[in-house]
Amino acid sequence: MTDVVGLVLCGGAGRRMGGVDKGLIQVDGLSNAERAVKLLNPLCERCFVSANRNLEFYASIEGVKVISDLRPDYQGPLAGLEALAPVFSDEESDVRLILLPCDLPKLSHEVPQRLLAELEQREDREIIYASTPHGGHYLCAALRVSVLAKVSERLDGSDYSVRGWYASCKSASLSFGAEFSEGFLNLNRVDDLDQQD
Repeated sequence: MTDVVGLVLCGGAGRRMGGVDKGLIQVDGLSNAERAVKLLNPLCERCFVSANRNLEFYASIEGVKVISDLRPDYQGPLAGLEALAPVFSDEESDVRLILLPCDLPKLSHEVPQRLLAELEQREDREIIYASTPHGGHYLCAALRVSVLAKVSERLDGSDYSVRGWYASCKSASLSFGAEFSEGFLNLNRVDDLDQQD
């Protein structure tokens, strides 16, 4: 069985949330980070959280290893992927990675399952990411860890766009219908918390 690992992205500065660490926000008694890890655990042999603050909290989540950006000043999701790359040896190029953000508290468990299944079927692709009728959801994705070797060069060129990086790789979207739309509503602003009730 091919090794599958998970990565929850909690490393942002939370600027649109007034500096609040979105991974710590509680929804229905569970933090966003814990909820994302719960989605990944049935699929993954190892699970990582990308975080740059509140490290003790993230480390307290059972079965999780915390990684932090190698670069200063919150350089975005690609920096979280870059920090994960050294975890894998050259012999682990076949490992699959499921990537989730920490700010989708209503995401269906079917999303990571279907992303992983699609990547397994599409041997010609390095990345499969979610899309809905509203557009791409680039931080919900399944990747081959071999593609992480391409991240540092992108960041060295001050290109922080996940969408742009995907376009430079062998990527494809996996469409999720309108019935999944609510699950892709993210917590980006303080007002969004009211919509989760």
